Amino acid sequence: MSDWKPNLYLTFGKERTQPAIDLMMRVEHQNPARIVDIGCGPGNSTSVLKARWPSSEIIGVDNSQAMIEQAKETYESMTWICADASNDLSELGKFDIVFSNAAIQWIPNHEALLSNLFNLLNKNGAMAIQVPNTSNMPIHIDLKNLTASDKWNKQFNFLSNTYSCHTEYFYYDILCGLTEHIDMWVTDYCHVMDSHHDLVKWYSSTGLRPYLGCLKDENLQNEFLGEYEELLNQSYPVQKNGKILFPFTRIFFIAKNV
Repeated sequence: MSDWKPNLYLTFGKERTQPAIDLMMRVEHQNPARIVDIGCGPGNSTSVLKARWPSSEIIGVDNSQAMIEQAKETYESMTWICADASNDLSELGKFDIVFSNAAIQWIPNHEALLSNLFNLLNKNGAMAIQVPNTSNMPIHIDLKNLTASDKWNKQFNFLSNTYSCHTEYFYYDILCGLTEHIDMWVTDYCHVMDSHHDLVKWYSSTGLRPYLGCLKDENLQNEFLGEYEELLNQSYPVQKNGKILFPFTRIFFIAKNV
């Protein structure tokens, strides 16, 4: 799978950063000494943490070299590490806050992952995570139906995709094996988009990446994206003012090591 494209990802930077702000505001830690942002991307979520806790040591971790380079260029005052969070991160030491905004859906084996991240916490530390749940969203369902069609399914025989989405019930069962101190909520963000083409652009930097990586020919990519946009036209109605409402479901949880 090709590397991430930071500029494309940040086309909707405001919408992608708002959940990080909402999650950060629910973390009840007044003066954390050390914070790690797992799957920090281009640093937009990490900068939110720095704004609230300017004196904290903050480390951003991501397995995308392109994202890390963008973060280094934009935010020079923090530490950026290119590493795979599915591996052992214990060499980074302990943290008062382990934070992750819309990243762990790309990391396999969430049972082991959450246990490992929780073990990075100091006493009285908090693991704060936001993860999308796209399973019932038309933008995801239309993609699955299109890629499974007779025309396209053979194009994705060698699909490399670690993407997974789960329910809040799934995550609660994992978390209650780690701690009794759990705060969990689900929010639907209603993003206002200018067009169905913008929906395709939104997903091109995230959920579409593995599929586009399989389509090496640019004309084939454009044909695929055109058919995908046609499906989205049917799934997302145009509002009276010509805009498109794009509801996006996100699961939040904070687990404390009390």
